[in-house]
Amino acid sequence: MSFPQLYKHDVLKAIEEIDLEKVGRAIEIFTQARDHGRHIFVCGNGGSASTASHFVCDMLKGASFNRPTRFRIMALTDSLPTLTAYSNDVHYECVFVEQLKNFAQPGDVVMAISGSGNSPNVLRAV
Repeated sequence: MSFPQLYKHDVLKAIEEIDLEKVGRAIEIFTQARDHGRHIFVCGNGGSASTASHFVCDMLKGASFNRPTRFRIMALTDSLPTLTAYSNDVHYECVFVEQLKNFAQPGDVVMAISGSGNSPNVLRAV
């Protein structure tokens, strides 16, 4: 198989393995957060940081624009000064959890994105 064929095959296989019950549960959690005025915080490292930012953009514009109820959602990855200040002055492991200490309230939601599932700063946020 050529690279494009192999890539397509692998993507389709990954899509088929998605647990739709878990996707439905995530939608319920987000909908409840929106309907109750709760905040959603999203974080990740590297490519997952970009995914977090993009996801927030989609939710702010695509799922909120011109709608009576809006998502209160924020990517903890988007404040470069905050990330670098904590990284430099404290430790990279605290860059997300310290932001949550400033903003998160009971009932809010944290969405962590991690390819490995082992990122210490993402795990501490959760």
